[in-house]
This record gives sequence, C-alpha cells and structure tokens, in this order.
Amino acid sequence: MNDPAAGLDPEARRRVSLAVRAGEAVTDPADAPAAVELARLAQRRLEARTLPSALRISGGVTLVWLVLVALPATISTGVHPAALAAGVGIGVLLFSVILLLGRRQLRLARRAEQRNLRLLEG
Repeated sequence: MNDPAAGLDPEARRRVSLAVRAGEAVTDPADAPAAVELARLAQRRLEARTLPSALRISGGVTLVWLVLVALPATISTGVHPAALAAGVGIGVLLFSVILLLGRRQLRLARRAEQRNLRLLEG
C-alpha cells in the first residue's frame, strides 16, 4: 500500500501524522495533500479493523474468564451465575470501550480530512 507521506522528510511526516491523529489541519499548506491521504487511509483502516478487533479481544477475554474463573468455580462448588455474568459483562464492557475508541479515532480522521481539504481549497 502506498504511504501518503512517503515524499516528506521525517519531521514533516511526524507533524502530518500527529495532526491527523488529533483531527486537525496541518500548519504548512504544502503538507495538506499528504494529510488528506493519510486521513483517508486511517479511515479505511479503522472501518475495516475496529469491529473485528473489538470482537476478538472481548471474546478472548470472556473465554479466558470463563475457563479460568467460572469453570473451576463450577467444577468445585456448582454453577455460579454471578461468575458467568461477570465474564460476559467484562466482555461486553471491553467490546463497548474498543468500539467507542475506534469510532472516536474515525471521527478525528474524518475531521482532519475535512480541515485539510479546506486548507487546500483556501
């Protein structure tokens, strides 16, 4: 995949990347085309990866909780609905947090794209 900031020196690349992550326009209009492309690339990546990552991480943590906590408690003393509910609750909480953070980064990338497009137009 092409790096939108490939033609920039390391310091300019860092400035562009920081501006996009913060949802801001770059200070140098010459860096705006790279910032727009970097913001678009970030949006594509976030859209493609946020949901699968949230499912994978929260599902994995829930499974580990159930195997390491709920299953041993069930085997030794019987079924503990609270332990099962806690595992599922932790998974749902992690899923929600990861999804919210991904949506926030997506919103910042969109805002950076729009602000840098306005910089290019003006």
